[in-house]
Amino acid sequence: MSLCINPLCSQPNHPDNGVSATCCACGSELLLQGRYRVMRLISSQSGFGWIYEAYERHQPKILKVLKQSYNSNPKVLELFRREAQVLSQLNHPGVPKVEAEGYFRYWPQDSAQPCHCLVMEKIDGPNLKQWMIQQGNHPISEKQALLWMTQLTDVLHLIHQHNYFHRDIKPDNVMLRSSGQLVLVDFGAAREMTQTYMAQLGDSDITAVSSAGYTPPEQEQGQAVPQSDFYAMGRSLIYLITAKLPSDPTIYDPRTNGFRWRPLAPQISPPLADLIDDLIAPAAAQRPQSTGEILARLAQIRSGQNVTLPPAKSPQPWVETSVDPHKAQTLAEPSRRFLPPWLDQRPWLLVGLTGLALAIPLAWYGISRQSSPVGEGLEQPIPLTTETVTFDAALAGHTGDIYDAILLKDGHTLITASADATIRLWDLQTKSSVTTLSGHTNVVKTLATTPDQDSLISAGDDRSIRFWALPSGEFQGKIDAAHGVPINAITVSHNSRFLATADGLGMIRIWDLMDAAGHINISALVDQVPQPVHVLRADGAINDLRFSRDNRLLISGGQDLHIWEMADPDQPITLEGHAPLTFINRLEVSADNQLLISASSDKTVGIWHLADLTLKGILTGHESYVNDVRVDGPKLWSADENKTVFVWDLNRNLPVEQLQGFDTDIWRFALRPNGDIVTIGGSEHLIKIWLTDAAQSAVP
Repeated sequence: MSLCINPLCSQPNHPDNGVSATCCACGSELLLQGRYRVMRLISSQSGFGWIYEAYERHQPKILKVLKQSYNSNPKVLELFRREAQVLSQLNHPGVPKVEAEGYFRYWPQDSAQPCHCLVMEKIDGPNLKQWMIQQGNHPISEKQALLWMTQLTDVLHLIHQHNYFHRDIKPDNVMLRSSGQLVLVDFGAAREMTQTYMAQLGDSDITAVSSAGYTPPEQEQGQAVPQSDFYAMGRSLIYLITAKLPSDPTIYDPRTNGFRWRPLAPQISPPLADLIDDLIAPAAAQRPQSTGEILARLAQIRSGQNVTLPPAKSPQPWVETSVDPHKAQTLAEPSRRFLPPWLDQRPWLLVGLTGLALAIPLAWYGISRQSSPVGEGLEQPIPLTTETVTFDAALAGHTGDIYDAILLKDGHTLITASADATIRLWDLQTKSSVTTLSGHTNVVKTLATTPDQDSLISAGDDRSIRFWALPSGEFQGKIDAAHGVPINAITVSHNSRFLATADGLGMIRIWDLMDAAGHINISALVDQVPQPVHVLRADGAINDLRFSRDNRLLISGGQDLHIWEMADPDQPITLEGHAPLTFINRLEVSADNQLLISASSDKTVGIWHLADLTLKGILTGHESYVNDVRVDGPKLWSADENKTVFVWDLNRNLPVEQLQGFDTDIWRFALRPNGDIVTIGGSEHLIKIWLTDAAQSAVP
């Protein structure tokens, strides 16, 4: 299927459009800009235009097309172009990514006027209004509120530093990625803050933007300021923590204009409630004056400290800064660790927050003294060697980002999953692609094999679970709609009994892979209407899953680190040790089933005793968030976003080697028996092979 976006086309969904370069009904070009093919109409009720789903090769995009009736309206055109201008300058996982050429004009066949178009990243999740409905309209917890307030404030910090403010924050305009990251969308109302704008406040030439219940009083009068965004954010948070719309009579009295929300949010502590009330103060001068002030108060609330701040001052004059990202100052990034790395492979632009409680210790290496159990004192440092790896080869074939990679026991068969909706099997000896598995209809995020490695299991954004025979790649069957949202992680128990799958909303489903005779029977599972034997719910997004080697425990890592007893999995145990409000990116269990390893976006690696679930230690030394870990006998390998791999002595919990020379961030890596390191990461869609000293000495 391929849609024509010519508004005058008599049959935009002509059945032959899928195999044609031009519309079979009107003759208009179907491949926009030579790159984008429109697949379906998402909405025709979006104010000024239509919203479509389009694809650039296998990458889904959002295409906004302005209705031609607005072409003669200069203010509407200005708002439409401004969204493209603002988003193309903001490089942050909390806003949709738009390329510099994301805005373009498209001329339909025989048309006297163009269609104004904007292509942007497609966010894989619902907006917060939809999310609340999906969750049964239950109020969120204080923990969730703190996380989301911090994420939104981080986004606003970047926007304000670029001399813009949003002007239309509301639950409908905040989307939730499957990773748990909030994304602020709809920048059509964003306004540039300049001295000219400040001088014109109150003039009729400034377009007023209003969303009932979320817009502050000064903005209703066409006099929005940066603090107007804080009001809208506060009102949005009240909706989330009370599950009541701003106009609900239980919290709003129109006769007195009173707004009493606290009795409906008993889960919110007084310090956080005070901050929210300050955000929604009637006058902008009474609200926090900067994003830094809000983040500082959030950090103090998380640490349990009482917050005492001086009375609000008058807003400071706006300081103009460069909006050219190439000229912008490189800024601190205390909150980058909130996100799984596949959603944050770009630099954050955050100012002046390194002194907040969000920052982690800058120790060069060792175990955090605060988290070392009694009797496990720090060892004396041992010599740390540094090695520069040597690039050997790059394997090309995928046309989208690579999300997962696993190396089979033979040491030379690598399997990769990609955003191009395919899975590839590679022979590392010949450095060539052997088989391409097709069938998924969207991003493939996660892979697992059965313990005997006779079957491969894959899942991702199309919400299906697919089974493939190894090594042939023959399709064995699938479970459609296994989850309601994209699947982030899968794993198989070591006795081959259970398959566990998890998604970005914290839902875990456990499926029985065995038949009544106790044999793996995938065909029996997929031939019927499969139902999970357990459905579990974590507190937030899940990035990885692991079973303990004795199959007694299921471990989930993401927004929290949970342990689920398989004998009675309904109530998890939460392990604490990593920095608050950070994500677990990867899990590993040692071969002897003694240790659990957790790689975290707080730039550390956690080591836990599985026998009693106590913290053995927190390894520090990475300068960016840790994406992947591998246990190799007495050694632990950890890879980070900063193009670095550390090798640790697990007996002494100290680093022994630092590997440098990688040219991209490392999202996943594998260790070959000959000493090669295989990595995926960056945005080049390549698998890279690196030689270590051990690998090079093994070459005859």
